[in-house]
Amino acid sequence: MLERPDYSHRTVVQKLGVRSDIRLEMAGDVGPTLRREVKEALGRGFVRSGPLDGAVVLVESLEEARDALVRIRPRLDDRGYVWIVTRKRGSESYLDQMTLVPLAREIGLIDNKTCSIDDERSGIRLVVPRALRRTAERPAA
Repeated sequence: MLERPDYSHRTVVQKLGVRSDIRLEMAGDVGPTLRREVKEALGRGFVRSGPLDGAVVLVESLEEARDALVRIRPRLDDRGYVWIVTRKRGSESYLDQMTLVPLAREIGLIDNKTCSIDDERSGIRLVVPRALRRTAERPAA
């Protein structure tokens, strides 16, 4: 049986791929702790317009998700990501993240990772498929 890697030592910010050299947008009620920690990792505020390397957005409906993705996708670097954050099961505004996958594909994104954010929220990462990227892959770090 294959052993799974242990990521328990990584912070949520590290799991989300936030680095100080990226342009990141954050929207919605992602939680005050995550908002503060991401801002600290960036060393500055969030991007409100222009090109993006990443986005972290809380949505509570498919319509909100569609609006966010339609707004973000044209600004997103081909090697960037969008974390769609949703409320966890049991919440009144729970949204099954698997319902986001077909929507993301319509917009030219695919899912490739999930992450627990806190006790109330989790996220699904959406990226541009390699076959659709216009820019070269980043060198391995």
